[in-house]
Amino acid sequence: MNFVNFKLVTIICEPILVSSVIEITEEAGATGFTLTEVSGEGSGERRSGEIPEAKMKLEVVAEPGVASQIMTNVATRYFKNYALITYASDITVLRSEKF
Repeated sequence: MNFVNFKLVTIICEPILVSSVIEITEEAGATGFTLTEVSGEGSGERRSGEIPEAKMKLEVVAEPGVASQIMTNVATRYFKNYALITYASDITVLRSEKF
């Protein structure tokens, strides 16, 4: 079996940002994503109009360069004005041609 190192980029954001964040991932070269509705609370402040229970988690498996571009673009575009987080994890995949 051929194991290949990739990154799993996770972005947790307000539902209103999902379509824009998906565009960012596609522009960076990602070929797919998984979207899940999640809930939770963290140490961050709540923004005006934010609904604490309504969050979306977008996960993208990507090559390290693509992952870096996604995270940079999301941070540049949204961190100042929206409550969201993004992080990357090292993963190993099979069938790397799928990504």
